[in-house]
Amino acid sequence: MLFEKFLSTMAKRFPAKRLSREALAQLNPEKIYVENVRSLLDVSYSNAAEILEDGIRQGWLSSGVEVRCPDGSVAAIADSEDTLPQEVTCSREEDGHPEEVELPTHSLPKVKFYRLNDRTASIAV
Repeated sequence: MLFEKFLSTMAKRFPAKRLSREALAQLNPEKIYVENVRSLLDVSYSNAAEILEDGIRQGWLSSGVEVRCPDGSVAAIADSEDTLPQEVTCSREEDGHPEEVELPTHSLPKVKFYRLNDRTASIAV
């Protein structure tokens, strides 16, 4: 229900983009990336980030961060960078065989994402 309302609000906010509910429904409410919104709305990266940050201020969204292994796989997810583990396990090939290695989180890329708040956590504005 809340996700449907969020999608409707996005479609109304950008009527010139002719956003279909089907296109908006392709967003994963648990992991909304700035790049997904940028592409969907055909706006700049900074405008997409601003839209998502506005969603946080309005109480629709919360944010999280994921750390990615060198192969691009997600190694850990947390609410903020300071709550990520010190090390993560990643897989890499050594002599043609997969091998698990422990890597320091600080040396790996982090990606911020957004998730739709549930009704009980949302702030009425």
